[in-house]
Amino acid sequence: MAYMPNVIPRIPEPENSPFVSFAKGTAERTELERAIKNLREETKYGDTVFPLWINGPVLTGKTKECLVPHNLSRRLGSYAVAGEEHVYDAIGTALTARKRWSQIPWFIRINIFQRAARLLEKKYLCEAVAAVMEDYSKNPYEAFIDVQELIDFWNFNAYYASWLYRQQPNSNRDMSNFLDYRPLEGFILAIPPNNFVAINGNLCTAPLIMGNVVVVKPSSDVVYSFHKVILKALFEAGLPRDVLTVIHGSGKAIGDIAMSHPQLSGVHFTGGTDTFNDMWKTIAKNIEIYDSYPRLVGETGGKDAIVVYDSYDPIHTAVATVMGGFGAQGRKCSATSRVYMTEEMWLKVRKPLCAFMDTIGVGDVADFRNYMGAIINESETKKIAAYITEAQRAVTMKRDGVKEVHGGGNPDGWFIRPTVIATDNPHYKTMQEEIFGPVVTICVLPKERFEKEVKQLCNKTSPYGLTGAIHTNDIYEYCEALEELRYVAGNLYDFKTTGAMVNFQPFSGGRKSGTNSKVGWWTNLLQWVELGTVGSTFVKSDDFAPPYLDRE
Repeated sequence: MAYMPNVIPRIPEPENSPFVSFAKGTAERTELERAIKNLREETKYGDTVFPLWINGPVLTGKTKECLVPHNLSRRLGSYAVAGEEHVYDAIGTALTARKRWSQIPWFIRINIFQRAARLLEKKYLCEAVAAVMEDYSKNPYEAFIDVQELIDFWNFNAYYASWLYRQQPNSNRDMSNFLDYRPLEGFILAIPPNNFVAINGNLCTAPLIMGNVVVVKPSSDVVYSFHKVILKALFEAGLPRDVLTVIHGSGKAIGDIAMSHPQLSGVHFTGGTDTFNDMWKTIAKNIEIYDSYPRLVGETGGKDAIVVYDSYDPIHTAVATVMGGFGAQGRKCSATSRVYMTEEMWLKVRKPLCAFMDTIGVGDVADFRNYMGAIINESETKKIAAYITEAQRAVTMKRDGVKEVHGGGNPDGWFIRPTVIATDNPHYKTMQEEIFGPVVTICVLPKERFEKEVKQLCNKTSPYGLTGAIHTNDIYEYCEALEELRYVAGNLYDFKTTGAMVNFQPFSGGRKSGTNSKVGWWTNLLQWVELGTVGSTFVKSDDFAPPYLDRE
């Protein structure tokens, strides 16, 4: 029998983790510079091997390297690669731990994640920011807000769990009722992406907070920070060794095994739309074998648009485009990717936009003069570069409606400079296809066509529905656009397309951008429980007959 004290603890609503600027001359800047130096010294020889975690560290004899995107001559270490037997062991270990973990009192369970958040915020903040900078090639600002979001996920999800448990049905003088928020039967498979440490941490811990057990496959590109930031904080905070198992390797190979297991109860995913589509197909093919219908919760791609009206400040549009399109090298599913405006507005936006772009430094993120780092791997770099090269060729050959390309080029390694493509063709391929890099396409339309077609073009050009923005100072234009673009985005703003904060803008999208489960709010946690209603009747009837029944 599990320990169950007679208490209902009060869990205070947290505040978002405070912003740290790392501005020149601050103590935090000095501490971060020291953390970067220490990290580079510790990884000088790249000889650390990050093991699988299956109730303890597991080395497999097969490894792959952890690369530094902005310096391919260095290694952060290497990671153990799982074989089939390790995947089965990871699932079995998690399932064995399930009953014991789910019986821990919920308020003791969530203490682990509150403690982990506090460790990141107070003890390991600069160390974690440095690890994300080096592993993801993010500048200090982008790395910090990533770590900050992970802190907020853990704090607020703990609070949301306590809030959910308080949501109960009515009772009266004749009966007592309650809802039991039961963990799902089986295990959760978490497959996070290679662009946010916060998503890597949230995808595996949101189900854990609700009492589930999880098998997680971190992205192969960012194994280093998964171990040095997420696992380090969780295990120091007291997470049991067996409730979260960690396996590295091929996502497809691992996923095929996990999604063929009868006790798969859910998948928590962020990544490509094609991959998520394949998961749905695999689970549909295996539907007869499962003990229960698995929950599929996923966030995929985006082709995030800004619609700019002539009444808006062109400087603000330029700033929003740079921040949304080029922050973190445009490697955000929420990144600004397409912008619609009139020919007149483009004449006003172009000059400040290009001026901002020309000041952007690209290189080693430890050089604080650089705003952008590198792309995460070689294949993504080549894919992005191909779009730019094709657009440049279209300008030269005067085809496809492409008028100009500003920026672009990858001088060395995995670096790509910020790029703007201007076109009068609303269906040019970079207006439609997700690129996932620092490429923004401006669709420049005649005023009459803009007024007549822009909302329809924005609505129908892309299959995605993640984020967007409306730039106008006219309230009628704004409300009309809100109505007609209602399903274009799960998050719709009046400035940047990026920057959702936990507890402020619950984040995710519909259409082909995912299942819109809204991470950063209580709705996501609801995906990881089954609701059980328990009712008690105080006075039982001695006869079955209702009052209307004449039995004489």
